[in-house]
Amino acid sequence: MTDLNSKKRCFTQIAEGDKQAFDVFFKYYYPKLIQFARIYVDSVPQAEDVVADVLTNILINRKRVFILDHFESYLYFSVKNKAISSIKRQQRENPFLFDSNDIILNSMAVTDPHELLVGQELQDQIDEIIRQFPPKRKMVFQLIREEGFTYRQVAELMNISERTVEVHLKLAVKELREGVENFLNDKKSRNDRLKAF
Repeated sequence: MTDLNSKKRCFTQIAEGDKQAFDVFFKYYYPKLIQFARIYVDSVPQAEDVVADVLTNILINRKRVFILDHFESYLYFSVKNKAISSIKRQQRENPFLFDSNDIILNSMAVTDPHELLVGQELQDQIDEIIRQFPPKRKMVFQLIREEGFTYRQVAELMNISERTVEVHLKLAVKELREGVENFLNDKKSRNDRLKAF
C-alpha cells in the first residue's frame, strides 16, 4: 500500500465493509499514527488511546469518511485534534497537575440534581437536532465543532469552498439555536403549568 492508487483502492474497499482491506490499512497506518500522536502526548499508552479512538470513529463512519478526497489529511488532522482534546481532558480531570485557577474553580462548582436532569435532556435534544442535519451539514458541523478542524481544513477534505463550509456551519448553528430555544420554551411552559396546580 505504497502508491496513491493502491491506497485509494484500499480506502474504497474499507468503505464497502472489506475487513481484510482494513487489516492492511491498520498494519500500514497504525505505527505511523502512533508516532505522529507522540508529537502531542506524553506517553505511548496515551498515543495508543488517541489512535484507537480515531480508528474506531472512522471505522464506524467508514461509508462517508473513507471516500473523502483527502482522506489521509483527514486521518492525521483527526489524530492531532484528538491528541489535543486528550490533553485538555487530562487537564480537566487532574486540575491540580496544571497551573489553571479557572479549571480548579470550575471543578468545585456544585449543581443540583434538577439542573443535571435538565442539562441531560437539553444535550439529548441537541444530539437529536444534529442527527437530523443533512449529511454535508452534519459533517461540517462535526469536523469543526467536535473535531476542531479549521474552515480551510474542512474545505480541503470535503473538496468544497471555505464559503460553503461557512454557510453549512451558519445553518447548523441557526437550527441548533432554534431547537434549543423551542426546547427551553416548552420546558418553561410545562413548569409554569405545574406551578399553577
